[in-house]
Amino acid sequence: ERLGVSASDCLVFEDAPAGITAGEAAGADVLVITATHGTTHRLDTLHPRIDDYLGVTATITSDGRLAVTSR
Repeated sequence: ERLGVSASDCLVFEDAPAGITAGEAAGADVLVITATHGTTHRLDTLHPRIDDYLGVTATITSDGRLAVTSR
């Protein structure tokens, strides 16, 4: 809100359950980062996941929106 952007227009990159919950409560889309969790700590969530930021590409679309894709 302080940036003048609605949370529903935001994408939250998060690796902690509390942050995921906060992103959901704000109405933002959430992308879960799993790199810090290892194989013994599993996050139960239906949100899309990526291992780390290395597999993410961000581009600006022709209408000025951010598009995030993962490999």
